[in-house]
Amino acid sequence: MHSKIRLAFEKMVGCSNIITQDLNNYNRDWMNKYVGQSQLVLTPQTSEHVSQILKYCNQNQLKVVPQSGNTGLVGGSVPINDEIVISMRKMNKIYEFDQNSAIITSESGVILQNLNDYLFEYKYQMPWDLGARGSCLLGGNISTNAGGLNVVKHGLLRNYIMGLEVVLPNGKILNLMNKNRKDNTGTDLKQLFIGSEGTLGIITKANVLCIPIPQEKKVFFLELQSFQDVIKVLQKVKKNEQVLAFEFMEGRILKKNKNRHSQNTLPFQFDDNKYYVLIEIAGQQLNVDQFSIEMMEFTQEIIINQNEKEAQFLWKLREEIAESMGKMGYVLKYDVSIPPDKFEWLVNQVYPQREGPFHVYYGHVGDGNVHINIVFESLEHLHKEEDKIELKLFGLVKSLGGSISAEHGIGQHKRKYMELQKGKDVLECLYSIKKLFDPNSIMNPNKLL
Repeated sequence: MHSKIRLAFEKMVGCSNIITQDLNNYNRDWMNKYVGQSQLVLTPQTSEHVSQILKYCNQNQLKVVPQSGNTGLVGGSVPINDEIVISMRKMNKIYEFDQNSAIITSESGVILQNLNDYLFEYKYQMPWDLGARGSCLLGGNISTNAGGLNVVKHGLLRNYIMGLEVVLPNGKILNLMNKNRKDNTGTDLKQLFIGSEGTLGIITKANVLCIPIPQEKKVFFLELQSFQDVIKVLQKVKKNEQVLAFEFMEGRILKKNKNRHSQNTLPFQFDDNKYYVLIEIAGQQLNVDQFSIEMMEFTQEIIINQNEKEAQFLWKLREEIAESMGKMGYVLKYDVSIPPDKFEWLVNQVYPQREGPFHVYYGHVGDGNVHINIVFESLEHLHKEEDKIELKLFGLVKSLGGSISAEHGIGQHKRKYMELQKGKDVLECLYSIKKLFDPNSIMNPNKLL
């Protein structure tokens, strides 16, 4: 990095907010698939810091990559070349929780779990939940419109964002903060920044509508004979307003993970040819016995947690899948939205009769979001097969009226398939919006579009 540029940033944010050594964690995503070459990381502490940084970068045609917790799976938060990384970790103030409106006001660099810890004393919680809750940041969640485990009940994150503060590429601080549930005053600009993956500006603050912590929760773990049985259970429970999460797993991956746990703690022995469902219900008053009776229509094998520790263990069996797949080799990870009854059909179209490398499908069947993981022994083999797999997979998803990205976003990974997903006319509109906000294309280059 040229000394003149570094000196300019020192005047803006101070030496303590500049990092030039040991940048591996900022240049590399957590799957080690995407690696950048940034030589400079800035850690602003205020919105004014972000404003000055972007204004200078815009004037001098310097490319930047906004970075939150760097927990993404599509390479959206790491540099491709030597872009300047703007890490939001130090902007981590929680300002207040308004008990009248149930809205929390926070900077964008707060860890999701820390927000929940803060809200706990008020008996409220954030309306979305992710496996990366202990490291992902609020701004990253918003800029990717994160999905997660509770969409089946609470819907998408964007429905709970009441207001934002965003710094535009020219340095202007756009005040879209708002604590009104009803605000019918023209185009809702904040929605443009939700899910835009840091390509239009940097989110620095947010107003988020929170939800009450339910008085009771129960986790049910079911063993089923076929995927058709999974769909039958889904059809039954979708009518129950207390269903908070509905997660599906193949027995193949659960069996591979058995050695991670003591055998006497496992709810089942797990069978390659069986299917498993985790259902969580939550509310102010639960009828657990009635729900159990309804589930017995589909299986005799049901585990119900007796305490919080058991609930956490059952959830761990589901949440550890992504990590365990990563330890098997080099993994292609896909998350697509399609009708839930087409999950098995889609996977069998990609790899008929279970041929090919080890692969499994699992995920949020309750909201139609399937995760497909394919493991390769080498990165070279992965790259050789990647385009062929994606052309087939994404073409099938499109034919079903689905989405090539249910919750992970586009990032570097899927940008070349955006025309397939959106069509030319929509894509042209997206490019026009990008040019309007970021005419010099300094924001997160070569991501999303």
